[in-house]
Amino acid sequence: MIGQTMKLLAKAAVIGLSLASCLTASASYPVVCSAFDSRGDAATVTLAEQKLLLKITRASGGSLPLTTSVSEAGLLRCNVFFDKDDNYAAVGLSHLGLKTGPLRIVVADLTRGKLIGDFVVPSGDLGASPKLAGFFQDKPTLVVFGTGAPDHPEKAFSTALYRVDGEQEVAPETRSLPPGAGSVGNVSFVDPVHNRLWFKSSPQFCPLRSLPLVGEAVDERRVDEASAQAACDVQSAIAYPTGNSVITATAREPGDLITSVDLAAHSVQQIALPETGGHGSYTTVESGALSPDGQVFAVPRTLLSNSLLGDAHSRGTEVDIVQVSPLKVIGKVLLKPDADLASLSIDHRNGEVTVLSFQGGKWSSRPLKNP
Repeated sequence: MIGQTMKLLAKAAVIGLSLASCLTASASYPVVCSAFDSRGDAATVTLAEQKLLLKITRASGGSLPLTTSVSEAGLLRCNVFFDKDDNYAAVGLSHLGLKTGPLRIVVADLTRGKLIGDFVVPSGDLGASPKLAGFFQDKPTLVVFGTGAPDHPEKAFSTALYRVDGEQEVAPETRSLPPGAGSVGNVSFVDPVHNRLWFKSSPQFCPLRSLPLVGEAVDERRVDEASAQAACDVQSAIAYPTGNSVITATAREPGDLITSVDLAAHSVQQIALPETGGHGSYTTVESGALSPDGQVFAVPRTLLSNSLLGDAHSRGTEVDIVQVSPLKVIGKVLLKPDADLASLSIDHRNGEVTVLSFQGGKWSSRPLKNP
C-alpha cells in the first residue's frame, strides 16, 4: 500500500481526467446526475448537445420526460434534488474547475408533469461560483450556496433562498467562519435539510464544526470525539441520515473507514471497508450517496494501481453498500470503467437496494438484496 500523500496525488490525477471529459456536454460525454425520492421514483438528468433531459421514472411504472435547451458551455456539473413531499424536482447546472460563472436552475412540478421554473442565479452577491445545494428543511424552497473563486478560498460564504418559480425568498446572507476554521469550499460541506454548513478546523482538521446557513442556530453541532478522528479527514463522502447524525467515508492506511457519529449522544461507530486488491493496489474514496430513508450509504471507491513508471491507473470503481445503523457492509456493486461517478444515487426499500448510475453510454439500475 502506498502512503496517504501518494493517494491524494493520484486522486487529483484521476479527477483531472474525469473533469476533462466534460469540457463540452456531447452525446459521447454527457453531463449526468440522478436522485431517488421517498417513493422510489428516480430522476435522471442527461445534458448533451445543448439539450437537458430530466426524466422521472416512476416506481409504480411509466415515466415523465421533460426537456429544455441549454446554452451554458464549458466544464459543468449537475445536481438534482427532490423536495421532502416529492412534489418538485430541481436541477442545478454550475461551473466546475477554475472557471466561475452563474448558476442555472430548472424546476419540475411533478404533480402537474411540467417544468415551472427555469432561471439563472448570477455570480456576485453569492460569490464567484454559486451552486444549488438542495431544498431547505421540509419546505419547497431552494438553497443556493456561494463562496469565493475555486483558486481563492475564503472564510466567508453566502446563502440565498429561492422559490421554485425563481423568485428570491431570502436575499443573500453572508457569514464568516469563526477563528480556527479552514477555508470554505475545499473543507466545507453543505447540509440544507438541517440548515448547516459543516467545516473543518485549522491547522488540525478536528473538530468538525457547523454553522447555520441562514437564521440562528439553536446549538452548535460538532464532531470532536477522540474515536471519530477519521471523520475529520473526510474529503467528499459525507451524509446526514438525521438531524443528529453524520456518516463519513475516508481513505486511510491500512484500510478505508466508515465513521458514524451520533451528535446528541456523542457516540461513535466505525468499521473498515473490505480490501480491494493485492500488493501495489489502493483506492480513492469519492462522494457518497445516501438513500432517501437514510438507512443505506453508498461509497464509491476508485480502484487504482501504479505502473512501473509510477503512473496511476484506474481498475474501475467499486460501490460499497453500507447499512447506517448499526454499521455493517451489506454488499458491493462493480461499475464499468467508464461509469460517471457524478451520476450515482441509491434507493432502499422492501429489503432491496438499487444502485443507479450512468455507464456504457446509458443509465443502468442494479438491484441488490439487503440481507
